[in-house]
Amino acid sequence: MLELNGLNYPAIIAAWVVYMAVGAYWYSPKGFGKLWSTLSSVDIMKLPRREANQAISYVMASSLLQALTLAIILNTMKVSDAFEGVIASLVLWLGLTAATTIGTNFYARKSWKFWWLNSSFFLITMTINGLLLGGWQ
Repeated sequence: MLELNGLNYPAIIAAWVVYMAVGAYWYSPKGFGKLWSTLSSVDIMKLPRREANQAISYVMASSLLQALTLAIILNTMKVSDAFEGVIASLVLWLGLTAATTIGTNFYARKSWKFWWLNSSFFLITMTINGLLLGGWQ
């Protein structure tokens, strides 16, 4: 059964901020935004304002859900320190994020480079958040 008692809500909000902050840089022109645009054939900077705002809203909501879900899983696993949080997050990333995005990436006819660009964002954010959620007791 999932363990919802004892969730650290300030840590969950901090993890959400990590997703948003890393993502804001990662997919920006100063980060990997230009490469993402080239590999995806979508120029984020040319999206109509309404469409861009809607996408940002979806990212904000899904990032909060990701932070909450990771916190629930780590709490249910009784992760009690930063190291365990990192290891658990790496396993979750490998088995759930990396493995499941391979198929969707290639059905969309995207390259390994595109898959790695997107998947490594989650590798980094989940690892940081595993450290944060596991260590913030």
